[in-house]
Amino acid sequence: MNIQNLSIASLLAVIALGGAPLYAKEQTNPPAYEYGMPLDVAQAIRIEAPSPPMCEVVRAKMTYVDTQGELRHVSFLQLADACSIQ
Repeated sequence: MNIQNLSIASLLAVIALGGAPLYAKEQTNPPAYEYGMPLDVAQAIRIEAPSPPMCEVVRAKMTYVDTQGELRHVSFLQLADACSIQ
């Protein structure tokens, strides 16, 4: 193995391992919203919710940016999309 291949392999290992903490942080459960909890939402990025076939309450997750520019997550309860067609 020459020095160029070794350098490329090292660089790829650093990139792969450097992104692991970001992935691990993304997988943690966000705090659950409670009534009256202050939210500092400057911009909503996405809302993810399961889509069960029956009308039921599901736990959704919102990813947003606060007014300080920090990326935040919060989970909350909502009715499934199936409730709107039943």
